[in-house]
Amino acid sequence: NFRSHSGILNCAGGFLDLLFEYFPGSAKMLPKDNGLFRGPRPGVCRTDFKLLKNLLRENLNGTVILCHDTSCGSVKRILNYELVYGIKEAKGLEFKSVIVINFFSGLGECSQKPWRNLLLGRE
Repeated sequence: NFRSHSGILNCAGGFLDLLFEYFPGSAKMLPKDNGLFRGPRPGVCRTDFKLLKNLLRENLNGTVILCHDTSCGSVKRILNYELVYGIKEAKGLEFKSVIVINFFSGLGECSQKPWRNLLLGRE
């Protein structure tokens, strides 16, 4: 996306590099994209719904994106937060801040293990 800043695009590029290294042929490889401007570095963290709900209530303004559109209703209720979208529903929309949750939850165990090992630095 040409509106994305270099922090987001560099993070996504690093993620894709790992994807292609550990899961060859899993996606179409395209040329690297460069941001038109600098922006804040994206963060990655592990949390639970209780903490996320508190953060959203206090000061974390963002749109929650889920990989599975069918989970939106239950997550909206759990978080008591309206800005929750599935990835298909969010396609084409623009948000200032995005929180992606349960990214790996829909993967089968055989696919979760390599990602877990990769993200935890295990061989």
